[in-house]
Amino acid sequence: MRIRGFESSLMEKPYEFAPVALARLCCNTEVSNALASVMAIEDAFKVSVPKEAIILRKIANLGEIIEGNAIKLRPFRDTEELIEIGEKIKLIAGKKAKYIVVGGVSKNISEKRKEKLKELAKEGLNYISREFIEMVNERKKKIPLPDLNLVSANSFSIEDVEVNGFPKNALFYKRAVYSGPLSRMYEKGVINSKNTWDILIARELEMEMALKEVFELLNKLTLTYPYIEPTVNDGKGKAIVESPEGLVYHEVVIKNGRIDDYTIINGEHFNKVVLDRIEENKEEAERIFGFCERCYYL
Repeated sequence: MRIRGFESSLMEKPYEFAPVALARLCCNTEVSNALASVMAIEDAFKVSVPKEAIILRKIANLGEIIEGNAIKLRPFRDTEELIEIGEKIKLIAGKKAKYIVVGGVSKNISEKRKEKLKELAKEGLNYISREFIEMVNERKKKIPLPDLNLVSANSFSIEDVEVNGFPKNALFYKRAVYSGPLSRMYEKGVINSKNTWDILIARELEMEMALKEVFELLNKLTLTYPYIEPTVNDGKGKAIVESPEGLVYHEVVIKNGRIDDYTIINGEHFNKVVLDRIEENKEEAERIFGFCERCYYL
């Protein structure tokens, strides 16, 4: 099931080509898409990667979530320091997804870079703004926006997705659903409201949680070689990863070491439907969603 035109360009390519190409699908989700692609291929091959690879991948993904949330909040407050910190974490751990490969991670970080990442995570916490959260709550009282149906990676199932139209719109259980930081923060119990305004609060709180998690993961990381050579098999695999925009679902079919079919569903497929159906105070809703249309229309 090919949802995007981009997927057709992957047909008959060697399996290694997919993660490299999909890292370029969207500049805001390069790690998330590369990681989902790698994990889907590993699922097809039935590969188990080393613990160190899982930690390094997660740190790179968290760096991207910090950077992406900060970029989306930039129209509302000064987030330049957080954008830079998120980008540095992503680069050190993932090198723009270059290190994320089928079988694990091609290169571990040094002890020096490990300490640098810890410093960045600590520094980033200084830029989290409780005042911003209070400001959003005050604005929510004055400008009404609707509550949202939510879906996250944990509640997602491809069997319950309906995709139609062009550009492609995705429904979940025949409902318009939002996939993104609010879904994740609501699921964790950090936020108890599903209002559109809470997307902004969720982005702020998720950055704080991600910075703390980076630090915790680094304390668990040993500097061993985080890679196992995969055995190439025919098979079908799938993977789901959370990105700054929302969930990222990849499904791949591999035959003779080449891509036979590929499916990508991103948060934009869901979020655009939600945004299209908001009528009251539409301009405010568009600013809050910070929708990445360039990715959506590919």
